Amino acid sequence: MSNIFSPQEILRIAISVEENGKKLYGALEKKTKDKGIAEVWAYLKDQEELHRKTFADILDNIGDYIVYEFSPGEYDAYIKAIAAGYIFVAELMEKKTKEGFVSDLEAIDFGIYIEKESILTYSALRSYVLTEQHPVLDKVIDEEKNHLVKLTLLKDKFKK
Repeated sequence: MSNIFSPQEILRIAISVEENGKKLYGALEKKTKDKGIAEVWAYLKDQEELHRKTFADILDNIGDYIVYEFSPGEYDAYIKAIAAGYIFVAELMEKKTKEGFVSDLEAIDFGIYIEKESILTYSALRSYVLTEQHPVLDKVIDEEKNHLVKLTLLKDKFKK
């Protein structure tokens, strides 16, 4: 397996994505004129910071979390594809934070996309985490799922 997509590198990417998410949601919070949408962006911004700290703690204590023996074959290709896609997500988030969105609905759709990508990536990373440490990552995955639900409900409400 290529070093660039080691579990440690995926954690570094996850930290970057969470940092970018915090910036993105903070910018969206400031730009929207809808108080209800602004509250969702503020909540997500705070959650991104908590997730960033969680991944930083895991990275700092990597010996306690990560299994260094990788499964050969198909899974390696899968994790490489996931990690490569997540690098793109991190770059896209930076770009969208600078450019902004045409509408709140477009921003909500982008948030939904980001949350789905996070769930996919963190679920793939879970296979590299020692079983006794699964609850830490499972909590983040569950929170990302909750964010996806919040954004989907917001989108439904916004479209009415």
